[in-house]
Amino acid sequence: MTSHVHIPARTPLPRLLATTALAAAFSAAAQYADLDRADWKEDAPPPPPAYSVQQLIEIEMPRSSTVEMGIDPETITLNHDTGVVRYVVVARGPSAVNATYEGIRCATAEYRVYARQVQGGEWSPNGDNTWKTMRGQSGVVVQHPYRLARDGLCVGPGVRQTVRDMVRELKSGSQSLYR
Repeated sequence: MTSHVHIPARTPLPRLLATTALAAAFSAAAQYADLDRADWKEDAPPPPPAYSVQQLIEIEMPRSSTVEMGIDPETITLNHDTGVVRYVVVARGPSAVNATYEGIRCATAEYRVYARQVQGGEWSPNGDNTWKTMRGQSGVVVQHPYRLARDGLCVGPGVRQTVRDMVRELKSGSQSLYR
């Protein structure tokens, strides 16, 4: 008599990974669910941090772009109370190297520029203090906040738990769940 052994089917690895990513997104979304309220207040942004062009993580740009952009991972900060991620982005073109100090709100899919630096000069505060949508930006140079959110700073409408997680995701080149 032949005995049959039942071996339970294993969950395919891609399904398990997708389930894990979805659970993380829901967890992050729940944690930051109230950060899109109308009475939300931003904390005072600190001055722009020092940055290095030697350790930039490249930001994907259209092939037709003559500008290369990167984020300095040492400048990324996260405020869990407000859900704001701040960082310095460096844009390098054929004739210039400029930097911007920016912030992203994953909960509302918005970004803002705090200050600009042209050719290594002094930082100039940005006169426009409004948050702008990351979606639908048509200019090549203003598409990077969405790419940063998608590529590692955000998980859905929430921010990653640590800056180390953000840097790991930005370096991996994978795209997370985002609006």
